[in-house]
Amino acid sequence: MSRLTFVQWHKHGVPGDRLLKREAIGAGLVRAFSATLAVFLLMGVVVAITNQPVYHFSLGVLFVVLASALIGGGSAGAVARIRGWQHGGVTGFIYGAIFAMISAGLGLPVFDPVILTVAMALLGSLGGIIGVNLPALRRRSRGRREIYRFIDMER
Repeated sequence: MSRLTFVQWHKHGVPGDRLLKREAIGAGLVRAFSATLAVFLLMGVVVAITNQPVYHFSLGVLFVVLASALIGGGSAGAVARIRGWQHGGVTGFIYGAIFAMISAGLGLPVFDPVILTVAMALLGSLGGIIGVNLPALRRRSRGRREIYRFIDMER
């Protein structure tokens, strides 16, 4: 338990230190929407291949959306490498708000938009804590950061 990091404190004013890292939140949102889209496409293939009169995917859709918030939060925490709970929570909240707005705009029934968005924010925070603490995810995000640094040096 002593190796887990929930909050990492460091000096403010250090180069690259910002309250929220937009690239981390963006990476989390991309990962969350990608996971959701992949599973929804698989559900569409199941509907196209099978020949059943009625499909009950509501519980499956809820599970996929909540799991995607967890995955997106983990990705945001891994990219940010600091304050994973904050980056993951913001990622989950934005993802939940966007999902609720799209569902309401399409006229789809949503469980309860406020509860769903709060649940996604909490799962995103949990994913962010996991993402900050997983060494494999940190190693991968470190490589991305080196690529971004290399691209900035060429400008």
